[in-house]
Amino acid sequence: MSEEVQFEEVLRSLRRSRVRTEVVMYLYKIYPNASYPAEISRNTGIDPTNILGGLRGMGNRFDAGNSLLKQGVVEKVEREKAIYYRLSEQGKSLIESIQKG
Repeated sequence: MSEEVQFEEVLRSLRRSRVRTEVVMYLYKIYPNASYPAEISRNTGIDPTNILGGLRGMGNRFDAGNSLLKQGVVEKVEREKAIYYRLSEQGKSLIESIQKG
């Protein structure tokens, strides 16, 4: 899949989900640091269950194929038995190109 097609799919996914958009923007703001779902929830005001749905997908409400992890926008970081999420290099480039446009 070409980078441009992937870029368009990610943009469409973000437009369709306020949760995914806010998670990405929060992770962009703290980049290159990682955060865990409860902290993302506290800082965005979005329910932790919805945060996880946006990150990994969950049932019918959050399609796993459009999840931030599956699309490569966010990466999972495991430290001391805890799971954190960080904006990927690709995700950072995506946000910066959106902001330029």
